[in-house]
Amino acid sequence: MHSSRKATARWLSRLGLAAALLAAGCRGSGPGPARAAAGVRTAGCPRCGGAVRIGALPRGDADECSGVVAGAVHPGTLYLHNDSGDRPRFFAIGLDGALRGEIEVAGARAVDWEGAARGPCGAGGGSCLLFGDIGDNDRERDRYALYEVREPAALGGARRAAAAEVISLAYPDGRHNAETLLVHPVTGAITVVTKVKKKKDSAGIYELSTRPAAGQTATLVGAGPIAAPIGSRSFTGGDVRADGAGVLLRTSSHVFFYPMAPDQTVAQALTGPPCDMPAADEDQGEAIAWLPGGWDYVTIGEGDEAPIHRVSCQAP
Repeated sequence: MHSSRKATARWLSRLGLAAALLAAGCRGSGPGPARAAAGVRTAGCPRCGGAVRIGALPRGDADECSGVVAGAVHPGTLYLHNDSGDRPRFFAIGLDGALRGEIEVAGARAVDWEGAARGPCGAGGGSCLLFGDIGDNDRERDRYALYEVREPAALGGARRAAAAEVISLAYPDGRHNAETLLVHPVTGAITVVTKVKKKKDSAGIYELSTRPAAGQTATLVGAGPIAAPIGSRSFTGGDVRADGAGVLLRTSSHVFFYPMAPDQTVAQALTGPPCDMPAADEDQGEAIAWLPGGWDYVTIGEGDEAPIHRVSCQAP
């Protein structure tokens, strides 16, 4: 989101969250049958505690976190990037927020980076990070881009550089603003969830199952609408479990879990009713990521030394 709109957006986010909490009460361990809203799943949901602060972003340049994803190569490492206005780079931090590295992305531009994901590399195997230059608040861009970077083999020390594979994207039905980038952990298929501008609008799900040839632009395929069942209607981030068992989507006020069967695509999983999960009170909350090895997840808002929150869950 552009910095000129942040103050208004944060005020609206807090207002929406307050209204949601008054309506639904405290969501410490997921929804119960007595208070489940229409469209919210009440069975097959992870059992969770409340959001707990475990750290904060390091003081310095990582001050507008707009996407985060957990690494696979370095245990306990999160990769995150800033919102629009920064150069093409990302940061590696520990779960407590301690800075572990800064990586410049060669061959990339940073118009409006919104969303980070991890999945199988498009070529050569291994684990790759994807950063989505998919933000478009004013709906004025004709092309969008994803930057695929192999997960760093080493961290620490001086600032590093990483080469990026560029995936150029376009929508089949015009221009869209998006902040949610999802990658299937097995197939590598890419899913983008758009962000609505007005309450009456519906967000859309778009998929890319095959990477385009070098220098070509891929047209995403529409896979239907999606709406948050409660709270804010604007999806601001998401992540797919590394075992493919489900998808997290977040808004500024809520977190939702969509179970995913082994034979489903991400888009198919998003058509079902979600579980209402615990959500922290964060300024301009956009970043969310599963943690490896269990059912815990972390969320981060924007701002200097923004808190890192962890929600501990057990399997459904």
